[in-house]
Amino acid sequence: MTLHDAGLEGEASLRRRIAKLERINAALMAHVERSTDQRGGAYALFQTAITLEGRVRTRTEELTALMHRLERSNEALVAAKEEAETANRSKTRFLAAASHDLLQPLNAARLSISALADLPLGPEASLIGAQVERGLQTIEDLIKTLLDISKLDAGIVHPQVRPVPLPDLLAGLAASFAPFAARRGLRLVVRSPELAVSSDGILLRRILQNLLSNAIRYTASGGVALVARRRAGTVRVDVIDTGCGIAADEHALVFDEFYRGSANGAGTPPRAAEGDGPGLGLGLSIVRRLALALDHPLALASRPGRGTRVSLTLPPSAVPAASALTASPATRCCTISASGRSSTR
Repeated sequence: MTLHDAGLEGEASLRRRIAKLERINAALMAHVERSTDQRGGAYALFQTAITLEGRVRTRTEELTALMHRLERSNEALVAAKEEAETANRSKTRFLAAASHDLLQPLNAARLSISALADLPLGPEASLIGAQVERGLQTIEDLIKTLLDISKLDAGIVHPQVRPVPLPDLLAGLAASFAPFAARRGLRLVVRSPELAVSSDGILLRRILQNLLSNAIRYTASGGVALVARRRAGTVRVDVIDTGCGIAADEHALVFDEFYRGSANGAGTPPRAAEGDGPGLGLGLSIVRRLALALDHPLALASRPGRGTRVSLTLPPSAVPAASALTASPATRCCTISASGRSSTR
């Protein structure tokens, strides 16, 4: 081997070693780059976690503050509710005591006015006595009605729900209102199927009394109907009149206290029966409260100049009332003519 050949072999060996070292260096560089990327990603994830943790902490603190505010608001509402209930109970007790004290002199005054009827008075004095009697009766009705409203608002009226035979209830109402309708020259029709409903008989009668009184009071001609009928698993009782009607924008207002309506369809005030007065504007307010207490849905439909229908939806009784057990399945109808004659079938 010549020196030239030995030199070539040494150069080739060096080149191989250089190539090997370059491959090793490239591999090392790639490993270093991968390690750098992994460290960078982990750091980025760490930074993101720190940021999210800060946001979660901030939101948690805000939510905790809101919960504390909500708790304080609830405590304030509970305290206000208790205060209002206490005030209502106090108001009811006061009205009950005041009503008793006020009714005593009213009753004494009415007795004195009644005694005038036995005296030989002239027509003018008798007329004045009758007017005073009506005024005292109005005051007494107002006091009793305000007391009833106060009791309902205070929640101390607890319905006694039991089976109520509708035909008996409606027939009793027809007998009570027959003179009122006859004096107005109105036809009164009462119709009911032989069935019972689940309700408080006393409170239900009070509702229908107020509705009938309003219907007859503000009906100048025609008639009033009190009709019960089955409707889709319920019983609906309608009080229908041919009176002055109620404008659409007053349908909700008529159930407010002391609201008596501004005008009928003809633009004149609703006319009550002569000598009966225009009413106190509390009857429908009582109706609304009693219907809520009994959970009986109440609906009103009316057209000015055409009449009004007020509907009360009642649940049928699963257990028939005693009077309904022996009754026939027919519908009982009672009609009282304008002359006051009554017919039942």
